[in-house]
Amino acid sequence: MVLVGIFYATTSVLILRIQSLVDVSSAIVNVNYDVDLSAQRMMQQLLSLEENRKRYEILQKDAYMEAFVSDLEDFGKTLTSVLARHPEYKESWAVLTREYAELLARSRDTGTKVLPDKTVTRWLDILSEARQTNQQEMESRLNDLADKSRAAERLGFFGLMASIAFGVLGSVFIAYRLNLSLSEIRRGIRELGSGEPALPVRVTTHDELGELAQAFNSMTARLTEEERMRQDFIAMLSHEIRTPLTSIRESVDLVTDGVFGEVNEKQRHFLDISRQEALRLTHLLERLMKVSSLEAQRLKLNTEPLDASTLARQALDRLQSMALAKNIELVAELPQDFVFVEADQEHITQVLVNLLGNAIKFSPPESVVRISVTPEPAGKSVIFCVVDEGPGIAPEEQERIFLKYYREPSVRGSVDGLGLGLSIARGIVEAHGGALWLNSAPGCGSSFCFSLPKPKTVV
Repeated sequence: MVLVGIFYATTSVLILRIQSLVDVSSAIVNVNYDVDLSAQRMMQQLLSLEENRKRYEILQKDAYMEAFVSDLEDFGKTLTSVLARHPEYKESWAVLTREYAELLARSRDTGTKVLPDKTVTRWLDILSEARQTNQQEMESRLNDLADKSRAAERLGFFGLMASIAFGVLGSVFIAYRLNLSLSEIRRGIRELGSGEPALPVRVTTHDELGELAQAFNSMTARLTEEERMRQDFIAMLSHEIRTPLTSIRESVDLVTDGVFGEVNEKQRHFLDISRQEALRLTHLLERLMKVSSLEAQRLKLNTEPLDASTLARQALDRLQSMALAKNIELVAELPQDFVFVEADQEHITQVLVNLLGNAIKFSPPESVVRISVTPEPAGKSVIFCVVDEGPGIAPEEQERIFLKYYREPSVRGSVDGLGLGLSIARGIVEAHGGALWLNSAPGCGSSFCFSLPKPKTVV
């Protein structure tokens, strides 16, 4: 509103100033310039008239008298026209008008009596004085026009500067308020999209963005409550199912061992299937409990200095049978010397097994899966990498695959899993103070790498 007010005020004053400039310019053109031009023409006519008079006086030829009368009549016409356009000169030119009428009347007679003595000279003096006065007035008006032009220019300049200043300040203020609200909403959306607990965003305005922030806070509170209920449900379900599942496994083992009588091959086959399914359910419950522990930040780590190469070999040994089933070659690229990391053996082995299991699961038969251990040049951490020759992962999916329960659309219907392995792996690595990342492209395989800190001292 201030900007609009300054704009309209400046425009209104400029219009008034321009109108004043137009009036002054009109007066200069229509009055001063016209009077100056007419006075100059009449003075030329008087000089011609005086010249013809002198010729007649010397040569006494009627042709010069006729030219004299003609010049006198032309002078009268110009005088009458000027006084009609500028009646303010009637008073100052009263003597000129009266003497002209008398001379015109006498000029129609013949003889030397029509010749004036000093009349033409007096008329020239009157016209010269009038022209000089008119030029002074015109000069004054020109100076006034210049002053008003400079004043209008200054007004326009300061008005423009004020408009720009208020426009810039207003834009900065509006942009700051908008960015403040939007940055809060963006922060909440990033936290919500990354799977982290989303904190309520600050409501800094009462406009549409403020309403959006309030709606986002309501949604976040509801999602947080639903997530808490889901975690409680998973924890309750895991604890409630674990006891009967353990009983089922022990009962199957007792029957398989022949405690209750001889078991034939067909019965043993189905008992083995039951034991494997019970074991699969147990592993599933362990994963769910692991996720709950990571979310509640209750993961207990028993870290100690461990040889990185030994951890890699142990993970490879556990997955050799899975790789042989698909005719996949497992290759280890390990340092010759001991390279120690500060880690919990059980949890880091689980991370390596998860990454190697995924690599084998998604790699085509007769391909190669590599695991490497590389000390960082800075010497503060060690990098583990698992590289496969699978289909690769699209860029837009690479960050989502680390979210809980998320599975890439292309494998949802063809590969078993709950989408927990990578989420658990990242949580364990970050709990150690490291980081887990991915390098991949469609059709070029995938490389999952994570870092672990080196121990401060090795015994």
